[in-house]
Amino acid sequence: MKSYRFSMEKVLEWRADLEDSAHLLVKEKEEALQNEQARLEGLIKESRKLKSENLFKSSIDDLKRHSLYTELLDDKIVRQKLAIQTAETELDRAREQLKEAHKDKKVMEKLEEKEKKRYIEFVNKKEQEQLDEISTLSFGRPTVY
Repeated sequence: MKSYRFSMEKVLEWRADLEDSAHLLVKEKEEALQNEQARLEGLIKESRKLKSENLFKSSIDDLKRHSLYTELLDDKIVRQKLAIQTAETELDRAREQLKEAHKDKKVMEKLEEKEKKRYIEFVNKKEQEQLDEISTLSFGRPTVY
């Protein structure tokens, strides 16, 4: 008998490739989110530093520039928080795609298991039929001692 080969092997391989690419996408999105969070932490740190600076000995122009820069940093912080929300949404989408790809691959693996089980049962049945036929043929022969 020929060895077993899953009839939908190519589909299973394709779905495994989809799962791998979805997994890579999730990692990429996680790294992007971490980068965005690090950028936000840097902006917040800079803003705190700027707000804690001693400005009592500064001129009016320095105070205006300081105020404008503080407003600019606050605006950047708001935009960075929005960028983080976007990155989180993309990460959630990528995780959902990974979940679906994993589920699709599992379906194919279950099909492969069922098909292999049927194949093994078929092979065992054929072997048993051959053994039954051999025993039937040898039963009618006289035994030689």
